[in-house]
Amino acid sequence: MKNIVIVAHKFLTQPDDDFVFYLNNKSYDNVLHIRHSFSDSPDRKSYFSWFKNGKLYKEDNSKDYKKFPELFIYLKELFFTYKCILKTSTIWDYYIGMDGLCVLFGNMLRFFGKVKHTIYWAIDFVPEKRFEGKIRNKIYHNVNIMGYKNSNELWDLSSRMAESREKFLNIKLSDYKKHKVVPYGVWIERIKKYSYDECEKNTLVFMGHLLPKQGVQLVIKAMPEILKINPNFKFKIIGDGNYKDDLVNLSYGLEVNNSCEFLGKINDIKKIEEEIAKSCLAIAPYIKKLDTWTYYSDPGKIKTYLACGIPVLLTDIPWNAKEIEKYKCGKIITEDLKIFIDSLIEFMDGEKNQNCRINAIEYSKRFDYERIFNNLKF
Repeated sequence: MKNIVIVAHKFLTQPDDDFVFYLNNKSYDNVLHIRHSFSDSPDRKSYFSWFKNGKLYKEDNSKDYKKFPELFIYLKELFFTYKCILKTSTIWDYYIGMDGLCVLFGNMLRFFGKVKHTIYWAIDFVPEKRFEGKIRNKIYHNVNIMGYKNSNELWDLSSRMAESREKFLNIKLSDYKKHKVVPYGVWIERIKKYSYDECEKNTLVFMGHLLPKQGVQLVIKAMPEILKINPNFKFKIIGDGNYKDDLVNLSYGLEVNNSCEFLGKINDIKKIEEEIAKSCLAIAPYIKKLDTWTYYSDPGKIKTYLACGIPVLLTDIPWNAKEIEKYKCGKIITEDLKIFIDSLIEFMDGEKNQNCRINAIEYSKRFDYERIFNNLKF
């Protein structure tokens, strides 16, 4: 059995959580999960959980560095990562970093002999304007490029990511030591499915980080018209972020707040799945002019929607949008409110909705995590 450390920046659940769950189910000798809070998280702490033979052995966290300068926080993350790994007195067979900075820490540890094999599991690619300011973007790309080229393996969430790196950064597949596509998935078997007759028939659900690019404001703006057609309509919003207060204020300004349910961030993924599965319809209205990374990635929430057995309305940005429409699991919409409202009414219809539920469950079987991780032969 192997010793594996996984390091990530966190706000919501990501594939690293699922891989840790998988490894612990297989009772690996040692699994160390280190998490650093993202800049717009409620805190800037670092956390670690150390598992032995599938059981939690030890966990701890740093103090909150929210009020410290960003550069200091990154140095804190480096120190915390090194401290955790050195305290284990273990040579780690695999180190998996979920972004360029995390894998940089790992490649340095490999140099010092504390890690044997590094893997960069890239969960996003942002060709332009990842940060405000040219210098920060330059640093971001240089750190990522070092990770792409110097890690023993590169795992991408979608094939679009490698294609886009070649287009924007002139990095070819031959520049990676080893390359795989390891996409977002879901645990199909653990999710309880609901038929249309059992679901909350008037409820639209959104899950995700609340940012302008996610398009939640488009739904709220459409709600006065939707409520004229369906006075029982409810919009359930799972997640948190810097844009939440603006969305709440918008709902009050349009006097639709009583039909909006802001559930906030839910840490338990099983509770998230339950909230989604019992809804009628899901939404992913990415705004193209604001979204600089979804096109190149593999948004996990869409797969969660489908695995929960509910149809999804989405803009034509995710790589599988046309595939979802082809297999009749949902529909591509635009930012035009009339088109959105017409599509919403169509897919909340009982017969249409139930047929899409059946299609969504069948389609989602191809990205079951058990299958994805077994294929890695870890």
